[in-house]
Amino acid sequence: MHRSLLLLSIALFTAAPCIAGAQPAKPALYTADQATAGAAIYAQSCGACHGAQLEGVAAPALKGDVFGQMAAAQSLTAQALLDVVANTMPQSDPGSLKPDEYAAVTAYILQQNGYPAGTRALATGAAGLKDAKITP
Repeated sequence: MHRSLLLLSIALFTAAPCIAGAQPAKPALYTADQATAGAAIYAQSCGACHGAQLEGVAAPALKGDVFGQMAAAQSLTAQALLDVVANTMPQSDPGSLKPDEYAAVTAYILQQNGYPAGTRALATGAAGLKDAKITP
């Protein structure tokens, strides 16, 4: 009996960091087609500054640890990300894209940060955007 308790204790102790570090599942906030369209728009309108792989060049990275830390520090939500992209990008001509193009670029950024595709297109004010925190 003592041996069983010891083995159970060891198993729980070993699993505790995994359980404690578990993050909630990332919500599906865009469609796969939308992210695909966003990739093409991103390459044409964003990649020169933010990097072909969203790694950051002349402008900040849009994926990876640095982006995740910035998003966490600002409590960035998907809606706030869409707002920033739509209102300030591209830096040389803010607001020059159509609303659905900004949504597609934001969908691509979410995809590249591990968010799954869903059945509803991302759009300003869509359900869940205000509550979806951007996480690495």
